[in-house]
Amino acid sequence: MLDPLYIKVLALAFALLLAAAAWHKLSDRVRFRGILAAYRILPEALTAPAAWLLAILEAGLAIAWALGWNLSMTAPATAALFGIYTLAIGLNLLRGRTFIDCGCGFGAAGGSGQQLSNHLLLRNALLIAAALTAALPATARELLLIDYAGLVGACLVLALIYAGGNQLLLNAQSIDSWRKPAAGSDPR
Repeated sequence: MLDPLYIKVLALAFALLLAAAAWHKLSDRVRFRGILAAYRILPEALTAPAAWLLAILEAGLAIAWALGWNLSMTAPATAALFGIYTLAIGLNLLRGRTFIDCGCGFGAAGGSGQQLSNHLLLRNALLIAAALTAALPATARELLLIDYAGLVGACLVLALIYAGGNQLLLNAQSIDSWRKPAAGSDPR
């Protein structure tokens, strides 16, 4: 059994993450449809409806997390959504298609420009594990005022860690691009 504060921290963190992701997809629908099409998983006719569905699903899950609604369903649904994203990334990595924008710009309109990498698979695996952890039963204890202060602080720290982790992934991508010789250049 988990402390209820831990579950509240996860719930608020997922609510914020999914709300930002939904906002990102809805604020620049055309660009997100293009990113989704670049994955080359869905037929072209399904790309626009799938883009809407993903944004609405993320928004719905964000609301469910924020309200603490039926975490025994919300947590696995969130894990499944991240599992789908992980599968799409993994499939394209196997195809050698690493140049695609992952579409996971943290609330930034137009995407982050972050390309597919194995690091995204690890990040998503951690998000899946965290989501499933929130479905575990909580101990019966009342949260105190100090717990709510800790909740806000923990969510701020998690948001900074997530944003910092994404920035590190972008930095690694940039450094890798500097190390690769340009096409047609002399490698000497």
